[in-house]
Amino acid sequence: MARREIGTVGALWRYPIKSMRGESLDEAWLTERGIIGDRVWAVRELARGGIMSARTFPTLLQLRAHYEGEPASDSAAPIKIELPDGGTLLPDDPQAPSILSNVLHRRVSLERVRRERLTPEELEAIMRGEAYPPHRDFFDEEVLHLVATGTLAFMRSLRPDSDFDPRRFRANVYLDTGDEADGFVEDRWLEGVLEIGEQVRIVGMRPAIRCAMTTHPQPELPHDVNILRTAWQYHEAYVGVFAAVGMPGIIRRDDPVVLVS
Repeated sequence: MARREIGTVGALWRYPIKSMRGESLDEAWLTERGIIGDRVWAVRELARGGIMSARTFPTLLQLRAHYEGEPASDSAAPIKIELPDGGTLLPDDPQAPSILSNVLHRRVSLERVRRERLTPEELEAIMRGEAYPPHRDFFDEEVLHLVATGTLAFMRSLRPDSDFDPRRFRANVYLDTGDEADGFVEDRWLEGVLEIGEQVRIVGMRPAIRCAMTTHPQPELPHDVNILRTAWQYHEAYVGVFAAVGMPGIIRRDDPVVLVS
């Protein structure tokens, strides 16, 4: 068994509401469901009934969600949504669906992750088509997403005119790999396990395929199709890895990261 320190935790991010911009953290608690409080809410488009993603509804990236206080569980702290006009609202505000419908130019509702058993009344409403089945999570793939700073530096070298800002890739953990920036660095982790800090172990890593969300404009970031084009041209559109949490615990910025392979 080989062990190699590959870098440190450069940045931590949590996204309380799926596809909205999130919040930078100094430390994060990881459970088997990922970072506590990550992607606990989502927006549902009511005309067709689907959960909305910024992949196809880029206006979501003009909204930002963050906790007012650190949640001890996925539902233990209020979330504030910052609107493009500078206003704010809470997801459980009765006016929130109406306000967001105006911003997104379609009729929407807000939903929270639901893991409790449905009541008979709720089940009957779903069976009658009057309600939607709840989601146990709002992850597209795995519960955790990691990207190496070396990978982003390598992509910048391929296309210097584009801004490969980490915010485009919406990872939870950015690993500062220092001078290791000679390719898509995460490929070297795929058969191993990452140990972060004193306790946390990250397992089951697999390549993360990218979509048009990386190209959409955000505050301070312009629309740029070359972000995805570069990933496709040089790495079949894969950037970073999705992963599971093998051992829960707390991780902090600057924690050492060791690859066990």
